[in-house]
Amino acid sequence: MFEPTKTKLEMYETMRSHFSDACNKTLELKKSNLKMKATEIDHALDGIELPSTLRQEARKLALSRYQDWKKNQKTKGFPSFKNKIAILFNNQNWHLRFDKGYLKVGIPTIEEGNLNIDKYVPVKANEYSLFWVSYLLKNEMDKANRHYQPSYEGISKPKKGNGQLYYKNGKWFFSFSITFEMKQTDKKEKAIGVDRGLRLVAVAGDANSGKYLTFNGRHIGHIRRKFARLRHALQKAKNTKALKRLEDKEQRIIKYWNHVISKKMVRFALSCGACVIKIEDLTSIRSMKKFWKLSDRNINSWAFFDLETKLTYKATLAELRVEKVNPYKTSQECSKCGEIKKSNRRKDTYTCSSCGHKENADINASFNIARRPSIVKEDNSAA
Repeated sequence: MFEPTKTKLEMYETMRSHFSDACNKTLELKKSNLKMKATEIDHALDGIELPSTLRQEARKLALSRYQDWKKNQKTKGFPSFKNKIAILFNNQNWHLRFDKGYLKVGIPTIEEGNLNIDKYVPVKANEYSLFWVSYLLKNEMDKANRHYQPSYEGISKPKKGNGQLYYKNGKWFFSFSITFEMKQTDKKEKAIGVDRGLRLVAVAGDANSGKYLTFNGRHIGHIRRKFARLRHALQKAKNTKALKRLEDKEQRIIKYWNHVISKKMVRFALSCGACVIKIEDLTSIRSMKKFWKLSDRNINSWAFFDLETKLTYKATLAELRVEKVNPYKTSQECSKCGEIKKSNRRKDTYTCSSCGHKENADINASFNIARRPSIVKEDNSAA
């Protein structure tokens, strides 16, 4: 935000404190009366000086934390909210608009009177953010903008998500999310295959050219084992707060590496001239957990769904499709002659007993995935 007046600063600080009070009071009410309904909690929060929409957001946030605590009471202490909490706004209660050359945000506050343009606050935003905000407000992309890419033509129906007002490094910030749908394309051309595993977290392979891209899992396995040891020690010491911080840190690391891997996969697909990225359908992967060795824990602990999600949206932005294939014996099939034999794979190496082809097992599997037919979803809708 631009430099707010002293009055605005005091108001934001008061709102933040009251929002925290509303969250903590909700927790106290729920703890003392488990059957208390949301409407009853809202009525009990009426005395806190906040717009009704913010009291409701505080109640929703607190109840969410309460339910999370209820499921994990053995490892988590009863939740509480600090004074410097971010103030949450649902997507219907904040607004953006351009006014006199400025981007302004309108949020419900404790000021008297209804929200009008005079109460909108000017905000600073970089060029990239302004590009997407302009698209959100006008529903039309500025193709002359340097941040525009032809692949963005596949984007449609932008929608604003929830927002939050928070204080960091001496400044007030307002952040929000934008979601959008992607237009479907009918291009069916070259495909690469992606195999996900243990020693190599992911392998992208082009069966036609023989090119491949690998993502080694050694350092990731080291990270997961390190966090597992720390988690065990904290659980033993019953340090629930540190355990929660450790969990959050581990998830951030997972998401970071999945961003890196998915980004490189898309670039590899584009360099190969592919239009489709094929991956194994791992819907039932966790049901196989009981058959795995202890050393395979990283497969189950690695966030495959998160990687799949990031790969899908990055691919769509690059005008690529992500399609699933049947994973049945992709690691036992020869990518050269098609022979399927379990004994051909020994640890990291695949050696075909029929044609003599020798290849890294995960790379061989990625080539097989690239050639597999995509799974077609059945339409079960009634006429």
